Amino acid sequence: MIADMHTHSENSHDSVCKIEDMYNAQMACGTEIFAVTDHFDTYSFNDYDIFTPIRRTYDTVRKLNEKNGGRGLILAGVEISENFWFPEEYEKIKTLADFDVVIGSVHCVKHDGLTRPYFRIDFEKLDKKTVIEYIDSYFNDIGTMLETLDCDIVAHLTCPLRYINGKYRREVDISQLEEKIEELLCRIISSGKALEVNTSSLSLLKGFMPDEWIISLYRKLGGELITLGSDAHVAENASMGFDKAIETLKKIGFEEVYYYQKRIPKALKI
Repeated sequence: MIADMHTHSENSHDSVCKIEDMYNAQMACGTEIFAVTDHFDTYSFNDYDIFTPIRRTYDTVRKLNEKNGGRGLILAGVEISENFWFPEEYEKIKTLADFDVVIGSVHCVKHDGLTRPYFRIDFEKLDKKTVIEYIDSYFNDIGTMLETLDCDIVAHLTCPLRYINGKYRREVDISQLEEKIEELLCRIISSGKALEVNTSSLSLLKGFMPDEWIISLYRKLGGELITLGSDAHVAENASMGFDKAIETLKKIGFEEVYYYQKRIPKALKI
């Protein structure tokens, strides 16, 4: 048994996938546990209603679990980004529903002149020094998130590389930031949060988010809580790349991955 702890539905701004379609795809993959973790990007609350869709996901998941009669388990979650930009909006989401899992992420970086979502930034126009400084700011924001967000899982660490090295092929080496990365991993471990191995970057980066060397460092530092996330926004990507992820985790030395139910981590042997 395996669990996909990071998927999106039509209740996210960037997906039109119905939760039932994702359920059917996950069952076809043999993934009997998955979480719907729709986006709550706090920087968007002035642009559209970001509360109602999250509640809709929660209610839909409950109904589908009743309908499916125990075949598989759908978990109701949320992916919260930039919580520290707008604390009042974050406080509202905390009590919106009885989530199974809360994922923390950073999609916008507090970096001068580049505060829009990083998938909207043309990294081809930036020199490499600026790009490295941007990634450094991204890690600073991850640190702030760890201090301020009550979450269970840290999602897609190194996600800007999906665009910097994937879409724009800048070939930026972040090993020069290893000391800061190690500090963040230590803080993730000490806070009791899980590190996500996100497989959505396989087609662009030929690797995971975070990179394999970072996952290995996490293990070396004593990290045990690992979750798998396809970050699927369409049903066809359900549990995408999990075979390769599990193979990599076993090679590193992990024997279990985790899923969260009622905010409690539960182990699955791999």
